[in-house]
Amino acid sequence: MELRQARLAAMALVLVLAGCSQLPSPNGSTAKEPAPLRDAPQQVDNASDQLAELAEPVRTDTALAWARSYLVNERADDAGELLDQVGDGALSRDQRFRWLQLRAQSWMAEQQPDRAVALLDDYRSDIDGFDAQRRAKLNLLRADAQALNGELMKSLRQRVAVDPLLNDDDQEYNRQLTWEALMRLPLETLEARAEDTSGELRGWLELALLYRDPQANIDSQVQRLSRWREDWPDHPAARQLPETVRALQRAARERPQRVAVLLPESGPLAPAAEAIRDGMMTGYYSAEEAGNPTPDLRFYDVSDADVRSVFQQAVDDGAQFVVGPLAKDNVAELARMGTPPVTVLALNYLDQDSEDAPIFQFGLAPEDEARQIARQSLEAGDRLAGVLYPRSAWGQRVAEAFVAAWQDGGGRIVVESSFTDDTIGETVESLLDTARAEKDLRRDPSFSDLDSERPEEWPQSLDFLFLVADPNEGRQIKPALNFHYARDLPVFATSHLYNGTPAPRRDQDLDGVYFLDMPWILYEGTKLHRMAEETWPDGHGRYARLFAMGVDAYRLQARLYLLRNLQDSTLPGVTGTLRLDGARLVRESDWAVFRNGEAIPVPRVGEGRVDSTQY
Repeated sequence: MELRQARLAAMALVLVLAGCSQLPSPNGSTAKEPAPLRDAPQQVDNASDQLAELAEPVRTDTALAWARSYLVNERADDAGELLDQVGDGALSRDQRFRWLQLRAQSWMAEQQPDRAVALLDDYRSDIDGFDAQRRAKLNLLRADAQALNGELMKSLRQRVAVDPLLNDDDQEYNRQLTWEALMRLPLETLEARAEDTSGELRGWLELALLYRDPQANIDSQVQRLSRWREDWPDHPAARQLPETVRALQRAARERPQRVAVLLPESGPLAPAAEAIRDGMMTGYYSAEEAGNPTPDLRFYDVSDADVRSVFQQAVDDGAQFVVGPLAKDNVAELARMGTPPVTVLALNYLDQDSEDAPIFQFGLAPEDEARQIARQSLEAGDRLAGVLYPRSAWGQRVAEAFVAAWQDGGGRIVVESSFTDDTIGETVESLLDTARAEKDLRRDPSFSDLDSERPEEWPQSLDFLFLVADPNEGRQIKPALNFHYARDLPVFATSHLYNGTPAPRRDQDLDGVYFLDMPWILYEGTKLHRMAEETWPDGHGRYARLFAMGVDAYRLQARLYLLRNLQDSTLPGVTGTLRLDGARLVRESDWAVFRNGEAIPVPRVGEGRVDSTQY
């Protein structure tokens, strides 16, 4: 699967520039600065003509130097064209090394890491003949390409194997990318590999597992870190502890001692508030049972009270951290007070841009899921999307979030439709007819649906359909898609498609649909689940996700320090992977697919969404 956008695209560019900054020049010295574009002809055709007039070895040395110039000036396709002209020649050992390095980097810059991996595999015998330092550089490049290609475990094994052969600068770079890959590795893979791997790689996996454990509290993680350092005193990560792990230790020292929680005890939001409160208490009991320090947790009723007065009372009582309120108008009221004297984690989002808001905000916004689907589908190489959503203000809001993120990333909306309960069948038929009429967007422009005698074989003019629907609506929409010859059209939905309670007989109609949801819903049977079931045997029904939100809200009172002070840091929570965007906490959910009526968690490839061709 190609990874094209956002973070990995930027990462690919960094890798290319970092690698090029250390490329040997033809005379054997190391070039520290990118070559200016004037070193190579402006037009690649002119470069080819000039190269044809040169004799060897000057021709190859010049082609390599010019290719490097194109590459660092973001002209990877021109660099590749020059490199292909000399690649099959009788190159010296030095020239072959430089050619392999540049050609692999150019494939990566063109967002084709799979071709970089294949290239290095094809020339493995040549690579084995190089000295140790050159082998190390090319194997490090292979690890970079494998990571970009989603082959995270292969990349990790390569990085660990090559690390002892690298110089100090390359080791620092390699270990940073090792940790980056460990943070992206699916949690279930991390857990499994930590059990069946040995050597330094196992040390890396165990360190990542203790950091990413979504059930662990901060004290148990710090304790496990101490034990890890005792078990692995000479491990590379012990000598260069990842910054996120060091920040975890600082967060444990800086956490608040008294926490106030502002929630309504009566009124329309009381059931939701109760589920959040129970979730927070589960987090509290879990820490207490483990013998870890817990804050003084005090709850304040804001049902009919002035939220400013209640907030001030909590501060006067010594609160160092405030969780809540829940109602959006109360959140806005607190925000209008300006910068508060203590940290506030509101349990809802402000309507306006939250980047400069004076209080932090955490919730279960469906727009986050819509944006995640857009972002990860773009990373996966998709460009043509359809959108189907209920004809309501809520449905339109979620659809608009997807459309905005999709178009901002360069995607195209082929068709967009809304439905009501009475128009699902005809809406689905109309949507597919419109999509098939968009001949100019098809991958095969020579295809004519007018000549097709078997419409079930029509090539899709959509990469996928983004669906906003509840379970009852989804159980009608997916069969309608199947009926109209779109059974193989990938469908990606938000968590609203699944109510969290297994219903295999009813949900068979959803088979094949991929959707996002939180780990608390998708992965049951954890110790925290068992504690929740023992404490609240009746469960929380449709408020189960809000219960999970309460668990993470409790954990955030100790970990918000980490998210605030460490750029790009994340918190693996039971509601998803959390990160800060300004003052707004954003969730990244997990993927699942309906199979035989059951919601089955599925791994992702690299940073992108699931590869739907594999399931």
